[in-house]
Amino acid sequence: MCFSVEASFAAGGVLVPAGIYCLGSAARKKPTYLGLASVPLFFGIQQISEGFVWLGLNQHDDGLKQAASLVFLFFALAFWPFWFPVLTTLMEPRPARKAFFAALSVATTAWFWVLFYPLLMDPNGLLETQIEQSSIAYLYPGLAVYDYIDKPYLRMLYFSSVALPPLLGSEQWGRIPGLVLGASALLAAVVYHYAFVSVWCFFAAVLAVYLCVVFFRLPSPANEHVDTLARPTSGTW
Repeated sequence: MCFSVEASFAAGGVLVPAGIYCLGSAARKKPTYLGLASVPLFFGIQQISEGFVWLGLNQHDDGLKQAASLVFLFFALAFWPFWFPVLTTLMEPRPARKAFFAALSVATTAWFWVLFYPLLMDPNGLLETQIEQSSIAYLYPGLAVYDYIDKPYLRMLYFSSVALPPLLGSEQWGRIPGLVLGASALLAAVVYHYAFVSVWCFFAAVLAVYLCVVFFRLPSPANEHVDTLARPTSGTW
């Protein structure tokens, strides 16, 4: 959460129980949705880590600031562009699309190596975390990948990894998460460009509210079986 230490810990305190609820509901109703159900829990952990970033900044504790920043950035830079293709793969019922999303999941592990791994290896030289306009700005202009790909194009590739898989999947529950992720990324890039990573993760965490509704409304296996029998069959793609 980009606005204060209290807001970050409060958001984490809401998101973690929400994630536990979604996971329990998915386990009972539709285990293939467990990847989607875990999203609020992971966002909760990420928001709590940013609470510790705030503490490190406010207390001038460079060790805490750096460690918490790396936890936050692991989720922001490496985990999310990998996890959304993974959860779409788990949810996808059509074999051809499932294979495509599985291949995309493997490809998106590259984000760990090009964005996060260099920061992990040399945080003192590459990473600067600071407060800017009441938000947290994570600065890493020295990443080698920027020598080959301009930042706007890299962001476009990144959010294609995050937002497109839910939008392209067959499951209708993935459409709104994909739209929320894409719209929040655009808003963060235009209005909060100075603290883009932090602000986008805050907007994306709002997705957890929608997911709680999704898993509350998700039909039980018995009801879904009846609905499936009444549904016409479709093609493989």
